[in-house]
Parts: sequence; structure tokens; C-alpha cells
Amino acid sequence: MRDLERPGRREGDTAVEADKWSGSGHVVQVRPHVWGWLAPRLGGGPVLEIGPGLRPTAPVASSTFVDASLHALRHLEARGARTAEAGSRLPFEDRSFGAALAFEVLEHVEDDVTLLDEVARVLRPRGLLVISTPIHASRWSPLDDACGHVRRDEPEVLLEKVHAAGFEIGGFAWTRPALAALTPLRVRALRSNRRLSTAFVQRWIFPVHAAYQRWFQRLRWAAPDRPVPSSADDLMLWARRVDEDRLQT
Repeated sequence: MRDLERPGRREGDTAVEADKWSGSGHVVQVRPHVWGWLAPRLGGGPVLEIGPGLRPTAPVASSTFVDASLHALRHLEARGARTAEAGSRLPFEDRSFGAALAFEVLEHVEDDVTLLDEVARVLRPRGLLVISTPIHASRWSPLDDACGHVRRDEPEVLLEKVHAAGFEIGGFAWTRPALAALTPLRVRALRSNRRLSTAFVQRWIFPVHAAYQRWFQRLRWAAPDRPVPSSADDLMLWARRVDEDRLQT
């Protein structure tokens, strides 16, 4: 999992240049509508978020974060977070957390099955998992290459991976693709100077986007047995860790 949210280093890049977050120190809490849904369902358990960079969904001061970017981790720590660098395993004891979040992460990780197994290990029985990731291999575009994605699973493949890791899926939501006309501009920006483009959207775009989500966006979960539309570009799902002790009694 060491390549978690870390763009591939180009020849001649230093470690700092390879870290897309290193051009910004601006932390923006995103997806407030997701946190608003999740918070009342936590039951007081600690929260782990994987791969947030400088865009956490969980409240920084009361949560634990794992990321490959040491730059991002330092800025989260400065705001009171508990942090750990991404490695081959999550550096926590079994059943340490009440919830785990991983938004736009699985598509960056070569061994996503091991990551899901590790998340299941550190979650308490009936702990909540919320993840999002791009789907449908047919929707692969130059933007996926520019972002360092390694896959776009079909929806049924993704759901089966989550289920096989020991989760009971509660529902899903999906989004349509962004305007196709913007794709060449986004690809050009990422490939020319990813640190600068990341810093720009971090300062000017994501604060506005988070405010819009806070005031206007609401989650509408579909039942897990419903088909995912072929027009879906990104899938978010929630699930609960299966209580194995209860199953054995």
C-alpha cells in the first residue's frame, strides 16, 4: 500500500516534487454531507481515514489518518490529528476503530484486496466502512492515466471485493462523469505541474465545492441489490464489518 495516493515519480523528480500535496499547506475538510450522515451512526468509536492528503472528510483533530504523503501528514498533525505513513499493513491493533473511510483511494493501490482485508482487521464488529472509487473500465480516459489510477473495477467486482473482505454492504450512491470538455484541460494541468495545479484547486476550488455540499447536497443511498447504472462514473458505498463472533454463536 506504499503507493497510496502517491503519483508515480518522473525521472529526475525529488521526493518533494513527486508529492502532489507539497505545493500546498491548505487543509480543506471535504464531503461535509457524508460526514453529516456518518457522524450520528458512529456510536462514539474512533475514526480512521485512509489517503485523504490535505482533503480529509473526517474532523482532523479527533481522527486518525494514513497517507503516503509526509507533507500532508505533517499538516494534519499540526491540527491535532493522529497520523501514520502508509505501508504494507495498517499500523494499528485489531478492532481499533469504529469507522474507516477511503475516498478515491482503491484505484491508486495495486493490491486493493489486501487493503480491504487490513481495513476489516482494524475495524470493530459492526464498524462502518465508507469508500468511493471510479468504476467501469469502459470509462477509462487520459485523466485516469494522469491521476495515476491502476484500475476501474466493474461495480459487481468492487462489491464482491468488499463483501469478501468481511463486510455487509448497506447501500451505494453514484455520480455521473464530469464535463468531457474539461478533461483535456485537467490532464494538461496535471501533467505540466501537478503540485501547482493541486495547490490551485486546494485553495480556490475545493473550499467552494465543500460549501456547496454542506448546504445543498444530500446523500441518497440505493439498495445494494439494485443495479448500478452504466452511466455511473464514480461509486460510493457504505458497509458494516460482519460480527464474526455473533455468526459463530
